[in-house]
Amino acid sequence: MDNLSRFYDGTPGAFRHFSVEFEGKVDTGHVIDTVGRAFKPHSMSIAGRAGELDATLRSLKIGGLQIFYLQYGAEVSVDPGELNGFTLVQMPVRGAARYSCGKQLVSGSNDVAAVISPQEATRFQFSADLSQVIVRIDQEALHRACIEHIDLLPERGLRFNPALDLNGPAGRAWCGALAYVLEGSVAFPDLLGMPSYAERCERLLIDTLILAQANNCSEYLNGMPGRRTVRPAYVKRAEDYMREHLADITSVDEIARTVGVSSRALFHAFRQTYDRSPMSYLRELRLKAVHAELKSGDPASVRLTDVAMRWGFSHYGHFSAHYRRRFGVRPQDTLNAPRS
Repeated sequence: MDNLSRFYDGTPGAFRHFSVEFEGKVDTGHVIDTVGRAFKPHSMSIAGRAGELDATLRSLKIGGLQIFYLQYGAEVSVDPGELNGFTLVQMPVRGAARYSCGKQLVSGSNDVAAVISPQEATRFQFSADLSQVIVRIDQEALHRACIEHIDLLPERGLRFNPALDLNGPAGRAWCGALAYVLEGSVAFPDLLGMPSYAERCERLLIDTLILAQANNCSEYLNGMPGRRTVRPAYVKRAEDYMREHLADITSVDEIARTVGVSSRALFHAFRQTYDRSPMSYLRELRLKAVHAELKSGDPASVRLTDVAMRWGFSHYGHFSAHYRRRFGVRPQDTLNAPRS
């Protein structure tokens, strides 16, 4: 409990400054609906009980991130399915939990938290005495931070090892960052209403998670020697060709022919080097080019479709979706943003 005790005193009173979503005797349907709005709609079964629960949900918003204190007061099974658009860090502070994420299972306790990534089937089982602190982080914010650090994002997005040892280096760093943020929110609650302070606190937690907890970008984030440092020479030639013909390339076969290897070999080399396909790498270069043009463009004269087409995006709807996922805003938001 040493690390958890930095922000949890063993009672719900540690979160008295959080907003109360529900507390005390609460109708089961209301609990499911309210938790569903906080996270996502889900099904829940309760062992040997119906009607009311003696439950608590409190919340604290920090920038685009939210911290929750949740207890159901009964043994429950929760089936959220796949998370969409956010990652959860679920930290039991009392009781026990089993978190199923894809094919992996985490036995949660006050020594082990679960980091639940999107796009994996999830199911949770909670003991009757379970209380947990949950941090909900928007996936776009995680992706933006990852890209700022290493200018790279795997095609399937950032995905974490689901087990976080709270007594290990990553867990101690995470608990320390969380304690710092929560202590500040208790000492001076109005600080969180200041956007610059809230954004810094949010970024502290995001950076701590992506830099400390193992994930599919860790070897790059931590500067470890690995696949990226031993890229074949033809991968470098392919990158150069992409930059020189950014708007004109139509297929991976074209790139492969130019650098003198098979499409299969080029695909495999990019996967080994960057954990993404050659065409995904090309799309990233094109998105950066569009972003740079929109940042400096005149909203009165720039046509978004023309810019997208000029950089090789033939389908505006697909382009717009990729752009928003990459930069966290719509193309028109970048174009119309105030210039410094």
